Amino acid sequence: MLCNYAVANGYQLCFEKNDRTRLLVRCSKGASTFRLWASWMSDEESFQIKSLKADHNCARNFKFGSLIGSHYTKEIVESQKISVRKLRLKVMVKFGIQVSMVQCRRAKKYALKLVEGNLVEHYGKLWSYGHEILRINPGSTVKLDMEDGPDGKKYFSNFYCCFQGVKQGWIEGCRRVIGLDGCFLKGVCKGELLCAIGRDANDKIYPIAWAVVNVENKQNWKWFLELLIDDLHLI
Repeated sequence: MLCNYAVANGYQLCFEKNDRTRLLVRCSKGASTFRLWASWMSDEESFQIKSLKADHNCARNFKFGSLIGSHYTKEIVESQKISVRKLRLKVMVKFGIQVSMVQCRRAKKYALKLVEGNLVEHYGKLWSYGHEILRINPGSTVKLDMEDGPDGKKYFSNFYCCFQGVKQGWIEGCRRVIGLDGCFLKGVCKGELLCAIGRDANDKIYPIAWAVVNVENKQNWKWFLELLIDDLHLI
């Protein structure tokens, strides 16, 4: 509701406190007196506004691109081919405001950059993720391969994971049937997800191992199957 209010009136709000029990919102313009304080009412299970100074003595100054991009990030990432014209229509229908094609174009660029930046940070933590798996589940297998890019930097290539508990569960209690499949990863970072699935004693799906690779080809499938065969002691 506050976002809709900000968009409709052209105000730039700053959420100083925003958690499960407190909400403190001010106008980002220092001279403005707008202030909203709300807190969680456990008896009523709802937020209640405790104090509100609704007056703004600042000029309209709102960055539509960043708000639109933040609001529609999920839709833009899932459907990167969404047209700027269609995005503009969505904003008009939802918020009831007129935005330009340039603003929507900037919003789409902002959303993709926001997600891409987050994904870059996440990929940078894969080493720590792998070490943590090996620490809390000894005997697991984690493989992370890198490759040299044309700019001299290291880039993600392949990631394989098979938990020790899953290995033992398949060896000791599952049928000797393994299904293999792969699917495309959609989003800013492309790739393929490879997985090995088994059947337990109740004929239910039993995930065994999975890997993320840059492309689905014979070389990557061979790499995946060699690790799987070694983990399950199939030879």
